[in-house]
Amino acid sequence: MSRYDNLEGDKHVLTASNKTARSLILNRPQALNSLTLPMVKAIMRHLEDWEKSELCNVVVLRSNSEKAFCAGGDVVQVSKTWKSGAHAQAMEFFRKEYRLNHYIASYAKPLVAMIGGYTMGGGVGLSVHAPFRVATESSVFAMPETKIGFFPDVGATFFLSRLDGETGTYLGLTGQQLRGRDLLYAGIATHYVPSERLPNLELRLAELDSPNYDIVNEAIEEFAAQPEDLGKLDYSLAGVRGSIDRCFRFKSMESIIEALKHETENREWAQKTIKVLEEMSPSSLKLTLEQLHQGTHLDITQALALELHLAEKRLGSHDMHEGIDALLVRKTKDPKWDPPTIAEVDMDDLFTDYFASPVSSALVFKKIDARFTEYPHKFGLPTETDVMNLVTGKNPQAGDFMRTREEVINFFGREFAGKVGVVRKVGWILDRKTRVAYDGDALEWIKQV
Repeated sequence: MSRYDNLEGDKHVLTASNKTARSLILNRPQALNSLTLPMVKAIMRHLEDWEKSELCNVVVLRSNSEKAFCAGGDVVQVSKTWKSGAHAQAMEFFRKEYRLNHYIASYAKPLVAMIGGYTMGGGVGLSVHAPFRVATESSVFAMPETKIGFFPDVGATFFLSRLDGETGTYLGLTGQQLRGRDLLYAGIATHYVPSERLPNLELRLAELDSPNYDIVNEAIEEFAAQPEDLGKLDYSLAGVRGSIDRCFRFKSMESIIEALKHETENREWAQKTIKVLEEMSPSSLKLTLEQLHQGTHLDITQALALELHLAEKRLGSHDMHEGIDALLVRKTKDPKWDPPTIAEVDMDDLFTDYFASPVSSALVFKKIDARFTEYPHKFGLPTETDVMNLVTGKNPQAGDFMRTREEVINFFGREFAGKVGVVRKVGWILDRKTRVAYDGDALEWIKQV
């Protein structure tokens, strides 16, 4: 590592120690903490040191800015580097960033990401793979890459494809923002803590005398906040989730657009969504849809290796540089996509260009054996799959599967130790996805969207 990288990284990534806790503090507020290569290297270096240290039980990753945790990677610089002909140097950013994402996903100690403010792109990669992700009232999540001619990366192939229903597909294609408690109900965050409580939470974590994940979870839960309206699920996607699943379940962009045109339950939302998609790079949309469909079958290592392959291919495209220039450099917001429409993007050609060739093994992970298909730690709210498995009898620990609504809610209340948000989310899922069986009070799962 060069002396410049050390100086630049240490300037923009600060550290703090308090008893058994170690904190990484992103410190590039003028750029909303956008990640640079020196920052990526600095974060990796500190995490490696702390993982080996017997004096460290828990790591906190946070920002010194109220506006942003991290608004993404510095893609403007990456684009400039590529266009200058330094292709290997441009790819080094993605190679190091994805290696860091994988390391966070397989880190051997509890890692708590406090994701207040803008958390987008590269900022998502720093946080979403951690076992604990704490959202606040200021949190703004988004993966807006299709808007700049790229694709959702930093492990999005893995995590977006595992969100409830078609939520991940919708978020990946549209770049839709989620705010505050949205992150908890969508599965992006594991906890919701008001920002005014975060300093005390960090102090509480420093008092823990064990790196036990359950103890860390209980400590965070002490600071979690109930919603003001206990009878309402304050989730911005709640009213359109059925429409999202209906319209975004298809394997082609043409079919998704057609479904949106014929959506009747949320007509206004559907028309707005079509307009949003029309602003995105058509080739990015088709690339992203195929990427997320493949992601359901890939482990974390395969997903990130695929993304490195796609990133190099995309850097050689017209749309990525055009999108970055139009939105982030010229700021005219008038990119000239090529091809200009979804209909003109030949999917067979795109598949051949991006997915047909073998994925290179150039991405060397620190923990090559970490090849899980589901995250090893689960501290967020129950997923739709969790609820479905209980209702349909596929949960081996649940016993009889003919259960009433009250029994299902009580089961998850016990399993998640009264975690804030469990009752509201499980109740909402049951309202949408179950009905009372004709011969009694037990619930049955509705298979149709």
